Amino acid sequence: MSSGTRIVICGGGAIGAAIAYFTSRRGARSTVIERHTIAGAASGKSGGFLALDWCQGTPLDRLARRSFALHGRLSSDLGDPWGYRRLTTYSGYAAADDTARGKGQPPWLSARVAITSRLGSVESTAVIEPRAFTAGLMRAAQVRGAMLRNGTVVDLVREQSGAVRGVALATGEIVEGDAVVIAMGPWSILAARWLPLPAVFGYKGHSLVFDTGGAIPAEALFLEYREDERRNPDPRAIPAGRWHHVGVCDLEHWAAAGRSCRCCG
Repeated sequence: MSSGTRIVICGGGAIGAAIAYFTSRRGARSTVIERHTIAGAASGKSGGFLALDWCQGTPLDRLARRSFALHGRLSSDLGDPWGYRRLTTYSGYAAADDTARGKGQPPWLSARVAITSRLGSVESTAVIEPRAFTAGLMRAAQVRGAMLRNGTVVDLVREQSGAVRGVALATGEIVEGDAVVIAMGPWSILAARWLPLPAVFGYKGHSLVFDTGGAIPAEALFLEYREDERRNPDPRAIPAGRWHHVGVCDLEHWAAAGRSCRCCG
C-alpha cells in the first residue's frame, strides 16, 4: 500500500476499526463511515472471548493463533483500555435441580452447575471488553490520521471504466477513495445491492452485564443446560467481573475488566 492511499471503510465495528488502525499505521488516509456509533451493534455486544488453539486442525488455525498473539501485543502497545485478561476456561453443565454439584467446585458456582473439564489455561484463553476494544482501536487510528464520519452508505460510485472511486451517502454526498472496504458485519447483505456478495446473516441474542464486584475470579465457563435428563445444545458460560449470555440455550460467562461479569446467550 502506498502512502496517502485513500481507503473508505464502510462500518465502524471491530473489523472496520482494525482496518483503519493498521492501514493508518502504514500511511494510508483511512475514513470510517458509520451510520450509528462505533461498536454500536454486534461488535459492542459480542463475547470478546479469545482462544489460541480452538481452531486446531482447520484452515483457520494459523489465523486464530496469529490473532491471539496480536491481541496481546495490541493491549501492550496501546495501554490496554479494553481490559485484556488471560483466563482459565472450563466446560460443564447446569441442571434444573441441585444434583449437578461435584467435588472441588469453585466457590462462586451455583449448586446447579458442575464442571466436567478444562478447555484452556491462561496460556491459551483470554477475554476483552468488546465495545472498549473497538472504540480503542478507532481512537488509535484517529491519532494516526484516520477519520470517522457519521453517515449511511447507499451505493458505490464508479468511473466510466467501472472502477470504484468512492461511495455515495444517503445525503447525496460522495466520499472519494482509491479503495472501498465493506465491513458492515451482518448488515453487509445491504451491500449486495451494489456488489455480487454472498449473503451474510446475523443471529439475535442477549448481552447482559452484571456488577459482581471482585467475587468472580478470572475464569470462563462454557455450559450445557440439562433438564429432565435431556441436554439442550451448547450452553456456554464465562466469569470475571462481568457475565455474558448468548443464544437460546447457549451460555457464556467470563471475567472481564472492572467489577462486572458479561453473560451472552
